[in-house]
Amino acid sequence: MDDSSLVKIGPVGNKNGNVWEEKGKNKIVQIFISHDEQINSIQFQYAENGTLVLSDRQGSNDGYKFDVVKLNHPSEYITWISGHKSYNNSHLCSITFGTNNGEYGPFGRFTGHDKEFSFRLGEGRQFGGFHGNSDNNSVKSIGVYLKPNTTLDYSLQKSTTKPTKEGESWEMLNEE
Repeated sequence: MDDSSLVKIGPVGNKNGNVWEEKGKNKIVQIFISHDEQINSIQFQYAENGTLVLSDRQGSNDGYKFDVVKLNHPSEYITWISGHKSYNNSHLCSITFGTNNGEYGPFGRFTGHDKEFSFRLGEGRQFGGFHGNSDNNSVKSIGVYLKPNTTLDYSLQKSTTKPTKEGESWEMLNEE
C-alpha cells in the first residue's frame, strides 16, 4: 500500500503520551484489548506478505477484562470504529469495531457525560490502519487512516438522448 495516499483521521481523545502509528497495516486478523473503565491497552495482529505480524502493545495490560477480536481474514475487514472519550478528555473510555460482517464491542465503559466519536469508512476496503496516543496506563486516543478508492466504479459518457435545457446530457455507465 502506498502510504502517501492515506488520509489521517483523528485521533480523538487526549493527545498526551507516546504517539503510535500502525499506518498502512490494514489487513487486521486479530485485535487484543485490555479494558475496565477505560481502554488499558490495544494490540493488533495483521497479515503482511503471507505472515502474521504482531504490533507493539499500546498502554498497559492491567484491567479487569481482556478480549480478543478475531476477524475472518481475508474476507472480513474494518469499515468503522466508534467509542467514547472521557468527559475530561484524559483517556479513551470505550471502543467498538465495525466490519463488513458485523460489530465487536463495546469494550470499556462509558457514562452519559463522556463524548461519543465515530469514524465511518464506507463499505469498501478503505481502512488503512490505526494511530493514536498512549502512556504506561492506558490508550489515550485513537484514530484511523483512510485509504481512498483509486478507481471509479463508473464512467461518464455523452448520452444519445435529447439534451437538457442546461446543455448536453450525460449518463453513467457501470464498468463491469
